[in-house]
Amino acid sequence: MGVVEYIQKLFKDWILVFFGACWACISDFLFPSAAMRAGAEAVLIVMVLDLLTRLFAQARKAGGYKKAIQAHTIASNKFARGTIDKLVVFGVMLVLCACAYKLTVIEDVARWFTQVVFTIMFLRDTLSIVENLTDAGISNMAVFKKVFKKKLNEVTDSVDELIPTETTQTEQSSSETPEAKG
Repeated sequence: MGVVEYIQKLFKDWILVFFGACWACISDFLFPSAAMRAGAEAVLIVMVLDLLTRLFAQARKAGGYKKAIQAHTIASNKFARGTIDKLVVFGVMLVLCACAYKLTVIEDVARWFTQVVFTIMFLRDTLSIVENLTDAGISNMAVFKKVFKKKLNEVTDSVDELIPTETTQTEQSSSETPEAKG
């Protein structure tokens, strides 16, 4: 088989080629680095674990999956709404991180932003998993809850310190004397 025939064979199913090319462009945009892909995968895995542990906790409280479904403790519309909300937030943040990579002149700033976003999402969902396991009646989870809550607070507090607020800017401008401005 010659090169021309091989290329013709590859492009025979043009719909598949089209969607493959589209996915390649989207993937290249959303995951400009292997580290970003790994971070996104880690957050998605934790989101799935959060959903599974929530189902487990609801079933355990109701006395089993069948009883939980019959009592409407586990209802697809409740879980779908929460899961869709989390996926929308994840998708929006993923696009924002990708845009930061494409638009930021300094790649380290984009990398920092992405790490902060993924760390906050990861810790938030990990804390939710620990709470779900506690709700399911699993003991000895308090230490994990304390550690993850402390770490999440540390990360969010450190980010808050880096972002100037309007009051900080107003205080700085009002504290300047007319001579200093002049």
